[in-house]
Amino acid sequence: MKRKDNTLAILFVTVLAVLIWLWSAARTEDERNIYTTLHFRAPEGSSSTVTPQSKPIKLTLKGPRSSLDAVDEACRNGISLSIATEDGEITIDIATRINAIDAIRSTGADVISVDPSSITLKVQNMVIVVAVVEPLLPSVTVSGDVTVDPATVNLRIPKQVRSQLPEAVTVNAVVSESVLEQLQPRFVHILDASIQLPELLDGQGVLIEPNRVSLSFKIQSKTDKTTLPQIRVLIAGSAEDYAEYSVTLPVKIITNVTIEADKDLISKITSGDITVFAIVRLASRDMEQRIESKRVTSFMAMLEDGTGVQVKATPEDVASLEIALQIEPIAQPSP
Repeated sequence: MKRKDNTLAILFVTVLAVLIWLWSAARTEDERNIYTTLHFRAPEGSSSTVTPQSKPIKLTLKGPRSSLDAVDEACRNGISLSIATEDGEITIDIATRINAIDAIRSTGADVISVDPSSITLKVQNMVIVVAVVEPLLPSVTVSGDVTVDPATVNLRIPKQVRSQLPEAVTVNAVVSESVLEQLQPRFVHILDASIQLPELLDGQGVLIEPNRVSLSFKIQSKTDKTTLPQIRVLIAGSAEDYAEYSVTLPVKIITNVTIEADKDLISKITSGDITVFAIVRLASRDMEQRIESKRVTSFMAMLEDGTGVQVKATPEDVASLEIALQIEPIAQPSP
């Protein structure tokens, strides 16, 4: 009986010693590095955005092992920080913000250092603008209208940027040329298209909803492009005006012009079988006022039968579309 009592006493003492050791180990102060990611967000319901949205950091913490384990678990999926919504830049002390988080503070561990120690964030208040979607289908000519669904998208634009934009904002729905090349003419095609922002909004942190739309269209013909080193300028006016005025062009050509037209037509233009001219149309009033310049009216590809086909043309220098003129009256014989 006495031996049994001794065994129970030894077992009790052993269990008690283990419990004391575990308790002591859990309460022993220690340091630990924890790697996590900060996620920055505007308060719920706010229309502001925060840049950058996230930042990897290294935390050095001090506390009992159990507290450090709790912090490690709390940081497993990153730490979310709510940021004030005033426009501009804000620099935050990361250790101070993390020590103020309830889930961290309640563990009993202290953040003694952070790498980096601070970060500067850019906060932008956003406004919602409804933009009309215009289809952009390079290298094809469509038959009839292009159906866009939805016809508008919502843009979340920084408030400061919105004031620099026109009242009506448009975006492009773009299908790549490689996709369009695989489509056959005379059939109705339905494709997803990505939204392309105007140049003024590139890199401005604009959010698009939705960022893709559906386009429905029928291809009439495939188009192609070629660049001509120079195009001659022709003046078009009434025969009666030419009897009274002479027109001289100080510059008779436009250089480096990219032509876009039907593939067959481009092939003949490239081979030299068809010539493209820049047409400047002069009205009688232009002659009478002896204007000093006028913009190119159109670019025409002249076919073998003498008829002209208007083509799309883009010169390297847009200013070259303004053609200088010297208009002089022709002396009329005395009656």
